[in-house]
Amino acid sequence: MELRILYGAHQTAQEQLRAHLDRNSDLLAEQGIFMPAADIAEVAVNAAIKALRKGNADETTAATLMAELSGGLACKRLLVIRPAISGSWMRPTKEGILYPRGSSTAVQLTRLVGVEKVQLYFATRNPASFLPACYNLVVQADPKQSFQDFAYQSDPFDLRWSEYLHRVQGKESELPVTVWSYEDFPYIWRSVAQAFSGVANKEDLVAAEGNAQPEMSLKGAMLMQAYLAEHPTSEESKLRKLAQKFEEKFPVKPGGSVPDVWPAELVEALSNAYDDDTYYIDRMENIRTIRRPVYPEML
Repeated sequence: MELRILYGAHQTAQEQLRAHLDRNSDLLAEQGIFMPAADIAEVAVNAAIKALRKGNADETTAATLMAELSGGLACKRLLVIRPAISGSWMRPTKEGILYPRGSSTAVQLTRLVGVEKVQLYFATRNPASFLPACYNLVVQADPKQSFQDFAYQSDPFDLRWSEYLHRVQGKESELPVTVWSYEDFPYIWRSVAQAFSGVANKEDLVAAEGNAQPEMSLKGAMLMQAYLAEHPTSEESKLRKLAQKFEEKFPVKPGGSVPDVWPAELVEALSNAYDDDTYYIDRMENIRTIRRPVYPEML
């Protein structure tokens, strides 16, 4: 039984991909492909990672993980979407690198199950929008933390997804990873879903209803933080309703910036660096990339 893991990054449309795959669960089942419910995968993978970190994982840990993920079903391929394997959205950077612990966790989990049985998948996102998107979640969990304190835990100019992928692959780049970008996902979701699931024909896939999940702009998140400073609450339901209101009133916009905090020139510079990093990733050894097709202009 093969295990395919989408392990990051956060805020890169994982739930939209999950919705698309759920919509096609019958088609997947016909081809021996199964994706366990998110809560089941969460418990099973957490237990395996805990055993790995305590140093007492063995072949029975791997067997238990696969049995719990499959739910006893006879299938040839299991799909897991769990960005938390990369690390926490509360602290996605440290000392100039992305997800400092996530690379080792992905490698350990792969070796636990068996390198020949696991395939890894990863979605990148422009740091200029990735950090504000993660802060949307942070402000709901820890309203006292400012965006400045969150975003500048590392120098944003130091952040490179290629460096993270190199750590996952190891010194000899022996571990293959399939990569795409969040920015391309709306245009290539069928190609991504096919690559991740292994479904025979991507044209058979039917899109889930509804658009991608709404996202709050950085301005909205900062205003929400200011509101919560004056009207504190820890009730999850109230926080979610409040976030929905700010999402509606302050939706994210391409290239969004906030003067003096996340200025337009910084967003542009980070975006240019991300383009360069994507170019490099496309040429890394043992990396398979899925990109939006670029067609020549009609003459």
